[in-house]
This record gives sequence, C-alpha cells and structure tokens, in this order.
Amino acid sequence: MSYAAVTDLELRLGKQTVIELTNPKQRSDSINVPVAEAAIADGTGIIDSYIGQRVSLPLAIVPALVKTLAIDLAVYYLKVKLGNTGKSDNATTKLYDDAIKHLERFAKGDTSLGLSIPDDDPTDDAPSHHADISSEDRQFTRTTMGRLT
Repeated sequence: MSYAAVTDLELRLGKQTVIELTNPKQRSDSINVPVAEAAIADGTGIIDSYIGQRVSLPLAIVPALVKTLAIDLAVYYLKVKLGNTGKSDNATTKLYDDAIKHLERFAKGDTSLGLSIPDDDPTDDAPSHHADISSEDRQFTRTTMGRLT
C-alpha cells in the first residue's frame, strides 16, 4: 500500500513539474504514471522499514505526516535516482535528509508520526505477554524434615 498517490505529487509540485520529473529524457504533455508510482513505492518502502519496527503494517489509516514524508522521498527519487542528471538541489536533499532523520527518531521512540502504538503497560487489564507461575507452599522445610536437614 502506498502512502501517497500521483495526484498528491501533482498537488504539491504542480502538474508541469511532475511531467518533467517523470519524463526526464523526453518532451511530454502527460505524467508518466508508472515512473511516479515507482518513486512513491520506493519512498513507501523506506518508510515501512522504519515504522515497521514499532507499528503493524500495513497502516489502516495513513497520517498526514506519513503522506508528506512519502511525497518528499518520492520527489528525491524522481530527481536523483530516476532523473537524467543524478543530482538534486539542496532543497531536495534537505527534504530527504529531514525525512530520514524524522523516521529514525520515530524508530527510536523519540517522536510520533500520529500513529497509535500498542501499550505494553503491565498495569493495564489488557492481556500481556508474560507468564505467571504459581505453586503450592513448600512441603519439605526445616520444620517438617526435622533432623534430616
């Protein structure tokens, strides 16, 4: 499941920019949708690799920040990986670096992406993942064994 769509790229960058990014070596009047979707899928894969450490995938609801990060990563891939120059401008590189830093902080638990994370607090009434072991009182003690101890 992708966290953004080609239309999200259009809304953020404008149609002409997306056309130029997805058709780097040719003139075109339309967006190369498979190229745009591949860049979004690459960004989604990176996001999943970080957030999958803390939440169950696929996400049922995609928070706005996750969508923004997916778009930022897709723009980076379109400009650098799929573009004909292999270079990006400073703003694109900063978007990529900031997205990765934010995902790293989320993976460490230092920040939130607006996702609900299961709480493993043992004081809750919810089922926990630990074993409770109990037994009867000891049968053989110093008192019951007398001189044999």
